[in-house]
Amino acid sequence: MMSGEGDDEDSFDWMWAHVLWQKKGLRMEEYATMERNVRLAYIASEELAIKAPLNADERLARGFLKKK
Repeated sequence: MMSGEGDDEDSFDWMWAHVLWQKKGLRMEEYATMERNVRLAYIASEELAIKAPLNADERLARGFLKKK
């Protein structure tokens, strides 16, 4: 399932394929052909960007979405 709600490894992979497509423009076909360790590097990079954004737009968005 693309939402990542399934229990299998494919659900996790395709949820991140969707996130990277929406946020970074990475085509799903490109993601599908990547080796597993390359996919994990992309995922780790995106998770780091979510937690500690370097991009000014992402920092601004994080500030607006911060829970109070």
